[in-house]
Amino acid sequence: MPRSGADASTRAPAVLIQNIAVIHVERNGDSILQEDASVLIKNGRIDTIGSVPTGSVAADTLTIDGTGRWLLPGFIDTHVHFFQSGNPYTRPDGLDLTKRVPYERENARNHARLPTTLRTWLACGVTGVVDMGGPFWNFTVREQAQRTAEAPRVQVAGPLFSMVARPSLELDDPPILKVSSLADVRRLAERQLALKPNYLKVWFIHAPQDDLSAQEELVRNVGDFAHANGIPLAVHATELETAKAALRAGANVLVHSVMDRPVDEEFLRMAKENRVVYEPTLYVERGYYEVFSRNWAPTEAEKRLGDPQILEHMQDLEKLSEADVPEKIRGVFVKKGLAPSSEVLERRRIAERNLLEVWRRGITVTLGTDAGNIGTLHGPSVFREMALMVHAGLTPAQVLRCATANGAIAMGLEGQVGKVAAGFAADLVVLNSNPLKSIENASDISYVIKAGMVFSVDELLSGRQVG
Repeated sequence: MPRSGADASTRAPAVLIQNIAVIHVERNGDSILQEDASVLIKNGRIDTIGSVPTGSVAADTLTIDGTGRWLLPGFIDTHVHFFQSGNPYTRPDGLDLTKRVPYERENARNHARLPTTLRTWLACGVTGVVDMGGPFWNFTVREQAQRTAEAPRVQVAGPLFSMVARPSLELDDPPILKVSSLADVRRLAERQLALKPNYLKVWFIHAPQDDLSAQEELVRNVGDFAHANGIPLAVHATELETAKAALRAGANVLVHSVMDRPVDEEFLRMAKENRVVYEPTLYVERGYYEVFSRNWAPTEAEKRLGDPQILEHMQDLEKLSEADVPEKIRGVFVKKGLAPSSEVLERRRIAERNLLEVWRRGITVTLGTDAGNIGTLHGPSVFREMALMVHAGLTPAQVLRCATANGAIAMGLEGQVGKVAAGFAADLVVLNSNPLKSIENASDISYVIKAGMVFSVDELLSGRQVG
């Protein structure tokens, strides 16, 4: 008989999950749910779904009772930044607290804390992440994740090709580098391409005095290097005009919502023609505002799953005085609890309406959090993002597709992960509650399975670094 697996930390050559409700995220209607199924995993891949013949189950198979539980693919976050932590000290170009915590110390902390950050992602059911731009250290992060069982699959972009400089972030390995010419683009592209990035990323920041056509040409230059090497071009462009310029220049991924105006027919046509991936990142801007106005408070999922060290840092907000914060945000910060302005609320409404329109037009939407930015924590931020996507008008089933099968498309792994299907890698999440009824239930995780290795959430959390 197969052995029962109350403690799933034991590794086994095969895993059998019995009597579980399987969520087929790629399906519609009633067929999305397959109830009372058994799932057999062998050699890290899904072998059989449905009825598993007794003779096909070896004696050393680890069995999990799925009664009253739900199984779906592991979540994929297509937009994170490992060089940032989510705490108030991580972006001195936005909130300069370097007198309290020097940026060098924060940067070193992020490097040293990487094992815990990776475990935290996996404990949240996230079996795949894309770092959408950071220092050359990103390539080391990818290598470390590949060597570590307790880590999601990691893809990376290197330093951002930027229209603007960020001197306050420039230590020995800057995450953002300004490019002003084809020669600049070539130098940075060649350095990155030697390390085989999964994406090249442009930070498309446009000011009224800037020449949009010249900026578009720079984006096209980066795209030419990316596409010549079979790599997608990802572009940060949050205005309709810059997003359309990015699409004209060959963008494959738009890493944020269009937030200034409703998307138009030209945008939607180009996005379809480019087969673009659209990552709404609805929460990240709110995270900054909630921290700046001292409205930020951890969700229940963050209290349970977040890195305790970062949660402790977030409490430092109460210790800050007016003199600690830059003048440009002092008015917001001093008036604790200040409600967002009408302009801020309108940007949020536009972003949500645009997400719904993009989804309705059949453009691939993924879940991306931009985790690591101030207020957006690595790991449990996915649940904030899911909730906002539902608030925008998507159903829980549609959000789950964005967070799984569509994420696999963005990673170029659509034939390997993102579905509960025979032959696919066993990157899976076992939930105690039905996420189709409420997206809040997506955080009620019992087990996480990565490449056929079964982890209990408690095991992953208890193995994190202390202090």
